[in-house]
Amino acid sequence: MKREITIEELREFYRDTLDKCGLFLLRSKDEDVACNIFEEFDIGVVTFLHERSLERLKNADLISEEVLLKSLELRKKTMALQNTSLWNISAVKNSKEWLEILELSDSIKADMRLKKP
Repeated sequence: MKREITIEELREFYRDTLDKCGLFLLRSKDEDVACNIFEEFDIGVVTFLHERSLERLKNADLISEEVLLKSLELRKKTMALQNTSLWNISAVKNSKEWLEILELSDSIKADMRLKKP
């Protein structure tokens, strides 16, 4: 039987997803970028930045409306790059599209620090 994850688990998975993406990757080794973005972050974007997951977090007052909207934008921007020529380590470190994603992830994390759960 499939069980729904608890709101606390969802919050941790959501935060962990965001922690895999940010400007710190510009200074990271290629293998760290690959693991963080193309394994961990990619999976989290699909699942934990999904609209239903974000609505659960918002309804539990764990994220603000602004964070919800930024998270949806982050998901949309990331998924738009999948299966394109920008879905590689070099693009993560050098393209304006990935720079926007990395900055947006950091912005969401900063907003969340202002809102104590």
